[in-house]
Amino acid sequence: MRLGLACLTACLLSSPALAQDGMRQLGAHVHGAAQLAVAADSDGAVLAELTTPAYNLYVFEHAPETAADRAVVSEAARTLSGASMIALSGAANCTLTGTQVGGGPDVAADHDHEHEHEHEHEHEHDDHHDADHDDQDHHHNEDHHHEATHDHGEDEHTHAHDEDAGLGHADVVVSWTFECARPARLSEVDLSGLFAAFPQFETLEVQYFDGARAAARDLTPARPVLTLD
Repeated sequence: MRLGLACLTACLLSSPALAQDGMRQLGAHVHGAAQLAVAADSDGAVLAELTTPAYNLYVFEHAPETAADRAVVSEAARTLSGASMIALSGAANCTLTGTQVGGGPDVAADHDHEHEHEHEHEHEHDDHHDADHDDQDHHHNEDHHHEATHDHGEDEHTHAHDEDAGLGHADVVVSWTFECARPARLSEVDLSGLFAAFPQFETLEVQYFDGARAAARDLTPARPVLTLD
């Protein structure tokens, strides 16, 4: 049975060895930091999934606005598809079989645009509702109406603040799949290539699980290899 994203998540969450002190929650958005989850099965299938702020790959997080921005995103995708990003033990004889890049500034921009339209629609609905309500009830106290309007304004302000707080936090998810001819000999995960290609990475929180072994460690450009016991 081949490994999938659901299995990877279940394996990592169920492994007590990965609940170490000092390991931040997967998906935390910090420039320079990222999380890599690696899972392997006994048939030799390996899945590695990187969750990273877009900044670490592109040095910006806004939607690409210029030809230069788009070129940076395209070049990063090509680089990430290279076999040198993640090196698995040579003795395991592993071959990269696929790479997928998802999320990022474009997706974040589309989501904000859709959310804005939904928000406008909600306001239109509220305006119609308020108009109908006024027609049906002419005896509302003016002070009560002012208070309700003030509360509604606070809700709008809070909602707008929440939206603004999320701007500039575009995450990219990169997935690599491998086939290993001798999975029992898999003894290390080397991220030297990823650190070299994208110098914005300062720390990678790496988690590994294969059903029998589990490991979790923070890797850096100075210490880029996770050794499996």
